[in-house]
Amino acid sequence: MEELLLKEEGKRAGGGLPHLDFSFTEKRRLKKSGEIIGVFKKGKRIETPLFSFIWRKNEKGYDRFAVVVNKKFGNAVERNRGKRLMKEIFRQERRDLGIDIVVYLKKELKSAEFEDIRKTFRSCLEKIK
Repeated sequence: MEELLLKEEGKRAGGGLPHLDFSFTEKRRLKKSGEIIGVFKKGKRIETPLFSFIWRKNEKGYDRFAVVVNKKFGNAVERNRGKRLMKEIFRQERRDLGIDIVVYLKKELKSAEFEDIRKTFRSCLEKIK
């Protein structure tokens, strides 16, 4: 019970730094096709060599995220790896700007290093501010 209360207050048991929630929960995901299509149609686009970053303001007050991958990207293993990489980067880099983000992966992402992908994603987030 005490652990639950400490987590809700943003503190760790035993003192120390506050608890930072970097999870990628259901509320952080864009799942409905209508929401994703809305971001594609009405959102602003930032083109990079690795992916297209499409974003739009939302009324939620927190960021939501989706990854779109075409079958031309590669086989299922490659597509899933690309999605996992992008979700992990979003989880670590999110800023809670109150935006919906859709990332459309390009083939060049397959050969890119994780740190290069992260830097590119971070630069897209900085352009939004």
